[in-house]
Amino acid sequence: MLAPECYVEWINTHVGFNPRGQAHSDYLTSCIVADLRLRCPRIDDEFATMQLELKHNVGLNGQRHTLSAALAAASNNEGEDGDVDPNVDGVVLRTGWGMTGQGLAAPIAIENKTIMTAHGKARTNRWNDARAFAEHVHRSSPGTIAAFTIIINAALAYRNPDEFARSAKSSGTNPPAAARRTIDLFRSMRLRSGPEDPIGRCEAPLILVVSYDGVTPTAKLVDCDPGPVPGEPFSYEWFLDRICRLYLERN
Repeated sequence: MLAPECYVEWINTHVGFNPRGQAHSDYLTSCIVADLRLRCPRIDDEFATMQLELKHNVGLNGQRHTLSAALAAASNNEGEDGDVDPNVDGVVLRTGWGMTGQGLAAPIAIENKTIMTAHGKARTNRWNDARAFAEHVHRSSPGTIAAFTIIINAALAYRNPDEFARSAKSSGTNPPAAARRTIDLFRSMRLRSGPEDPIGRCEAPLILVVSYDGVTPTAKLVDCDPGPVPGEPFSYEWFLDRICRLYLERN
């Protein structure tokens, strides 16, 4: 199975999971990288020869940043740069074995976001997240491929595992028109293909549409209208092929 199917299977074995948690995101990231290895022989070879490695929830330098580290850097009195890379869901890093060539130190960065309910507010926030992620990645490393995945829930009803969130007026119901507007918004994302393009654009965005009610193990993948169909822009096949092509061009 490819990552989208594996992700849905994970949901069905973890019914009631918190979409704000990290476990589902880490699993999706690992599945994406496994599929990239199958899709791109060069990436697979460099993982197999320990030239590349995947790290979860780290900055582009491969280090996990904590609040204390961020505060220490921000209060640096020696005139050094006080900016700290926020943690990214998944960073493909070049190891010491792979630094002999011209490849980027962090050739691929993956960030995963979800919209399970309350589409009206959430879609704007997640859109801004995508832009902020791309800007961070490209300010730090202009050649890094910013791969952004947005999981959009198209189920008509969803039970939020967060009791406080369930009290929100818009939580729990997903009118079909609301999910479609969310999908259409992310379909309008402009892409970054080279250094001449604005840094606030992602190279490879993925729209992954699911139907999940938050209560029963009946989640399913939606790979037809209103979501992208296989092979078209923002679909999973397109997403993998774009990452692979850009990786070969830049490394």
